[in-house]
Amino acid sequence: MHSTLERYLFVTLFFILVVFQAVGKEVRWEELPAIPDKEGFAGMFAGVSNGALLVGGGANFPEKRPWEGGEKVWYDEIYFMENTEAGWTVAGQKLPQPLAYSVSGSYKNKVWIIGGNDAKAHSNLVISLVYRKGEIVLENDYPPLPVPLASMTGTILDGVFYVLGGQKTATGLAETKFYYLDLKKSKAEMKWEEGPAFPGMARIQAVAASHKEAFYIFSGFGLYKNTDESLGRTLLKDAYRFIPGDQPAQGIWEKLKDLPRGVAAAPSPAFSLGGDHILIPGGLDEKTLTHTDPASHPGFLDKMLAYNTNSEEWVEMGDMPEGTSRVTAPSVYWDGFWVVPNGEKGPGVRSPKVFGLSVHNPFGWANWTTLGAYLACMLGIGFYFSSRENTTTEYFLAGKRIPWWAAGLSIYGTQLSAITFMAIPVIVYATNWRLAVGSFMILAIVPLIIKFYLPFFKRLNITTAYEYLELRFDVRVRLLGSLTFIVFQLARMGVVLYLPAIAISSVTNMDIFLCIAIMGVFSTIYTVLGGMEAVIWTDVIQVVVLLGGALLSIFIAIANIDGGFSTVIDVGMEYHKFKLVDWSWDYTQLVFWVAIVGFFFLNLIPYTSDQVVIQRYLTVRDEKAAAKSLWTNGIITIPGIFLFFGLGTVLFVYYLTNPEKIGSANPEELLPYYIVAELPMGIAGLVIAGIFAASMSSLDSSMNSISTAYITDIHKYLKPGLRDREYLKLAKTVTVIMGVFGTLTAVWIAATEVGFIFDLFQKLVGMIGGCLAGVFILAIFSQRANAIGVIIGTLSGAGITFMVSRYTDVNGYLYGAVGVLSCVVIGFVFSLIFPKGKSQPEGLTYKSMIKK
Repeated sequence: MHSTLERYLFVTLFFILVVFQAVGKEVRWEELPAIPDKEGFAGMFAGVSNGALLVGGGANFPEKRPWEGGEKVWYDEIYFMENTEAGWTVAGQKLPQPLAYSVSGSYKNKVWIIGGNDAKAHSNLVISLVYRKGEIVLENDYPPLPVPLASMTGTILDGVFYVLGGQKTATGLAETKFYYLDLKKSKAEMKWEEGPAFPGMARIQAVAASHKEAFYIFSGFGLYKNTDESLGRTLLKDAYRFIPGDQPAQGIWEKLKDLPRGVAAAPSPAFSLGGDHILIPGGLDEKTLTHTDPASHPGFLDKMLAYNTNSEEWVEMGDMPEGTSRVTAPSVYWDGFWVVPNGEKGPGVRSPKVFGLSVHNPFGWANWTTLGAYLACMLGIGFYFSSRENTTTEYFLAGKRIPWWAAGLSIYGTQLSAITFMAIPVIVYATNWRLAVGSFMILAIVPLIIKFYLPFFKRLNITTAYEYLELRFDVRVRLLGSLTFIVFQLARMGVVLYLPAIAISSVTNMDIFLCIAIMGVFSTIYTVLGGMEAVIWTDVIQVVVLLGGALLSIFIAIANIDGGFSTVIDVGMEYHKFKLVDWSWDYTQLVFWVAIVGFFFLNLIPYTSDQVVIQRYLTVRDEKAAAKSLWTNGIITIPGIFLFFGLGTVLFVYYLTNPEKIGSANPEELLPYYIVAELPMGIAGLVIAGIFAASMSSLDSSMNSISTAYITDIHKYLKPGLRDREYLKLAKTVTVIMGVFGTLTAVWIAATEVGFIFDLFQKLVGMIGGCLAGVFILAIFSQRANAIGVIIGTLSGAGITFMVSRYTDVNGYLYGAVGVLSCVVIGFVFSLIFPKGKSQPEGLTYKSMIKK
């Protein structure tokens, strides 16, 4: 029967793999609804409040062009747009005066407008706008700018509004002062401060940006007086970065590599794209600046330039669509677009058009095909095994006929969740390989499990690990272990669906609720149909796909790195990416001893006390096969370490040496983003399907194991003597309920963003669950341990772990060790204090077991 299954899986995967084509990331411009004005405006403000896009103010020449003697007019209208279908609406509220050439930004659902000018003078106004159900609420009683300014630059970074340069008057020279206003403070506490001196030339119409906790300044015009007292302009090509530090006043300026060309008056702030790019669309360069005839002006620069903050290189990012280049326009991020409203399309010529730029990764029909085929394959496995799940032994333990290698892969797949698959490369990308030292500790755990724990789980013919606790102690300890496990899994189910769904929905443009529903519904169906057998075989496929996807990702990345593998090694060494060991004794950091001790216990906990893991090595024929499954899991971990840690390093080098490549703006999406952007279409869909499956694997494991623990440890205790068929029917019902619960919980988290509550709940319950490993240590290795002692030890250990996490700086990787050891010590001491607990049954400690 397994040969038939294997042929079925091979044919399905072969079909998936042959459907592929090239795929690439696209920086795409789209035309959004135009402002309802025939001329359009330059120097508008722009921002987002409560999901609505707000723009307004500005200036234009409504009657004649300036070279025809036209008069410039300033405006005070405000426009808002809730969505592109509804288009623009003119607000009833107006600005307190006509205003243009200010700086603006969004923070805490307020649109902030600083300075600017009108036909009469420059302004020091500070205004905020709030959008509420079709109405605009305006406040202007904030501290004014220290001096009136217009044509300056600025943006908001971490709740602080930075402003640089500009002019006090229309005929004055440029300013060099650097001001900031902390918007996080109350209105009464707000005040403008002067920041550290700007090291560059005074300027107007520079381009600002906020990116990775730094404030950037690019290009602009230096001003000088001609002999006739008119102003002349010098196009600047320098760039600077301000790093605020703990306080802006303590920040430092850094000079960056000069731009290859000027980009003065380009839309500001510049667009922050992905994790490393600041993109500047268009602007005034030398060629367009020196074209002296406005009537025949060809329009402004239509090329895009980006600064890669990681490689610190300037890269060309292609051309804008013809006719879309604008200057003296604001920009704002809204609804997935960097929006540029209006602006000048030529000297003195405005445009009412609004353009938006988005980074688009087409998922494509081939990817959707492979994803659909993969999900169909999962259902097929459930249907395939459904006819065999006729007893609880079949349903919970797959009839104990799982091959040892499949059980081993399933154990590995259970520990390799979608969150882990995506997180490890991100951690290595940002840091180094220090985490790998701890990952090798699985090889220290496997021999211990085989020698000391496996004999109990296999020879006692139990279904759950917690049955042994009743045999060794009493029913109270069994119920404590089982209920703790169930509650922890309930707290975990929604989170393990929700977190991967965020990344998957982002890179595929799939609605997050649909993403959650697909994973929840499919995993529930095949689990309730095929039981543990379906769960294990879907895990096997998941492991093959994820390991293969990681390997392919490495090969493709290296193939696109100049110099290939040798460059990866050289750059990795230069940036200390291969650092494995930190020999210090700092218990707050992931130093060598923390990794060794921490990961020893973090591995010991699930392999000795977690039903999800233990249940898998109960599905094989005998103790020898179970040992082989554990060694399979341990051995496959080693290439897995090199694959996932190597992938993080390779991705770092790939993006560093290919500065034109745009990575993910969200670190947790780095890997799926790369997969969709760079892997061949079809293959990318298969790997994304593998991430789907890894989430589904976490959910199906929880569903089946909760059902197993509830029926075996609780329901049979409450209602003993039912027929096996009745228990089986109830087990499937519980599985469905758990699937629905996990799916709805994930939907709730996505809709309400209450994930932090579940994270805290997981942490608290997990502390008790971690102490269960201490209970099993006492049960197996101590003849004097008793029920009262281990219950007190479990609760005390959880409390101590919580106190350590709450009130000390101990590294989080040591919490498992704290929980286990405190449970063992306290449990043993209280067993001696209360020696009247249940007497030691014969043959249920290791000392007696080895005599058999």
